[in-house]
Amino acid sequence: MSVVTNAILHYPLGAEEFLSRVNAFFSPHVRGFVSVEDKRLPEAWYGGSKYLECGLAIGAFNHLDLQAVIEHICQIDYPQTDTQLFIQEQEEDRFKLINISDEIARRRQGDTTEES
Repeated sequence: MSVVTNAILHYPLGAEEFLSRVNAFFSPHVRGFVSVEDKRLPEAWYGGSKYLECGLAIGAFNHLDLQAVIEHICQIDYPQTDTQLFIQEQEEDRFKLINISDEIARRRQGDTTEES
């Protein structure tokens, strides 16, 4: 049975190395997050009249271990003050926001409970 998690990752503009480090979490047969600026996509394929001024990557994952992904991102040695995850679990009607800097601060304080 499929259990899909829709995810949008917001990360520092131009930080493709950071995105590569995030994607190292996934096994070789899982594509990982794909940047909206990926060279395989048409330039400025999204709506609006301007280019995006933030790093965004998207993915839909089956049986994603969300806490493990969050832990992985928190451990990446990279400035993450602007990094956010927008997550919509299967059967949910809306996305929830996870601020990675908040998660890092909570882990330093010893609280590893999931953000609501």
